[in-house]
Amino acid sequence: MKEDIQRVVLESVENIGKKINLTDLAVEIEVGVPKRKEFGDFSINTAMILAKKMGENPRRVAELIIENLPPESERLFKKVDIAGAGFINFFVRENAMVDKLTEVQRLGESYGASDIGGGKKVLIEFVSANPTGFLHIGHARNAVVGDVVSNILSASGYDVTKEFYINDAGRQMDLLGESVYARYRELFGIESEIPEDGYKGDYVKEIAAAIMTEKGDELLSSDNAADAVEYCREYAEATLLGSIKEDLAEARIHFDEWYSERKEIHALSTPGGRTRLEHIKELLREKGALEEREGALWFMATRYGDPQDWVMIKSDGSPTYFLADIAYHADKYEREYDSMINVWGADHHGHVSRLAAALRALGYDDSVFTVILIQFVRLMRNGVEVAMSKRAGSYVTMREVITEVGPDVMRFFLLMRSSESHLDFDLELAQKESSENPVFYIQYAYARIASIFRKAEGEGLDASGESLGLLTEPDEIALIKKLLLYPEVVADSAETLSPHKVAYFLQELAADFHSYYNKHRVVDENRALSGARLYLIKSVRTVLSNGLGLLGISAPDRM
Repeated sequence: MKEDIQRVVLESVENIGKKINLTDLAVEIEVGVPKRKEFGDFSINTAMILAKKMGENPRRVAELIIENLPPESERLFKKVDIAGAGFINFFVRENAMVDKLTEVQRLGESYGASDIGGGKKVLIEFVSANPTGFLHIGHARNAVVGDVVSNILSASGYDVTKEFYINDAGRQMDLLGESVYARYRELFGIESEIPEDGYKGDYVKEIAAAIMTEKGDELLSSDNAADAVEYCREYAEATLLGSIKEDLAEARIHFDEWYSERKEIHALSTPGGRTRLEHIKELLREKGALEEREGALWFMATRYGDPQDWVMIKSDGSPTYFLADIAYHADKYEREYDSMINVWGADHHGHVSRLAAALRALGYDDSVFTVILIQFVRLMRNGVEVAMSKRAGSYVTMREVITEVGPDVMRFFLLMRSSESHLDFDLELAQKESSENPVFYIQYAYARIASIFRKAEGEGLDASGESLGLLTEPDEIALIKKLLLYPEVVADSAETLSPHKVAYFLQELAADFHSYYNKHRVVDENRALSGARLYLIKSVRTVLSNGLGLLGISAPDRM
């Protein structure tokens, strides 16, 4: 319906331009939904935008738009009026909304999809956790948001690649190897100290025990302790990365690419014979973006819009994480994506501007680079934060949450708020099978419709589009109106990278359906009316299924 409004208003504006001999009236027509019913079904502020170009009073421009609407408008709207400074409100004819209902069934699984992306190549990188431990609930929110954004973009006509950047280089990996080796030695009664910043969870002991089973005391007799530590590092990394992949699969999250920092940035040679890390360092030096200070090499970020400069090579000669990240993103550009989206934790906020500065220094268009920042999650039980894991030691793992509440609930609860908002994950609520639990409420709506159709089939009834004119109840029109908004919600979610908007919509649609069903009999003695109402709720089922599919959540026929 919004597209219909945009079309007729655009035609009106073109008619006005011809009459006043003004061709520069191009305007983007944004159609909104008024919060109060008395202001109509849809509204636009086009008159106020055009008023400046025309040098006219906004209300007069609104009058001109209404006067020049094409004849088709009579069929679509029962009333069009002006409110406030120049808002135009549209009151849609009930039969016009009903006629649009057939589009839901005609498109089926494709309803809500679009080609607004135009096939543009998008790389979305998310999670990217160090393989030094298990994924925690913060990683889970990052993972779910990244996955659902990918789904929404794909449904909106973008060519999406999902990538996990494996942070498998640097001091944190060395600490992992040293921690595992210390626990391995302890198994043979050798007193060993874990590094001060090392890893102390029970999983480190488990990995050490697995190594002992495989290698016996072989690592103790190694001529070079460094080789033993390296073996422990590699073994632990493979084990933990495997665990990460398993946890993500349990959460229904799969990646197209797994990009190793160690292999691709620190080891792989460029055509010039240097590693990507060395190549980027020299390229920044050639650009005049580096300076030596007190034995360290600094990136002069202030020259490129960042508030401060940053160390690239420390005084001991070791590179910072920042340099590796620049090299990684430079490689993204070289792979020629139209858009690059990163999903990061909110604690990386300060990293956004300095990385953008580095990309500008290298001559890249930083507008292609977008970051979604994910705020923190608190797990709550009985009003008290749950902060510890028996296995991980210092945090609750994603696997523990999935085991307790299931992937459907976990995914939806992590989408219930904007990524920019802090989130309290209520474990008690997550396990309730009642209308209080939004996941249950939505899935129950879908299952309830399936049950209605089983009953209808037993009475020889089916959804029929032949008597849709019988759908005249205000609740029916409101439900149809809600269904017609779904494509706009998906498109808006794609444009703003806001997956929570789809979750909100599904909650509202489920509420509208439950309210409708509690008031009106679907399977009725009037077979024509039953067919029309079955058609309506079949359309609700289609939209619920499509929306849940975007969120990666199941749509059960029975509950």
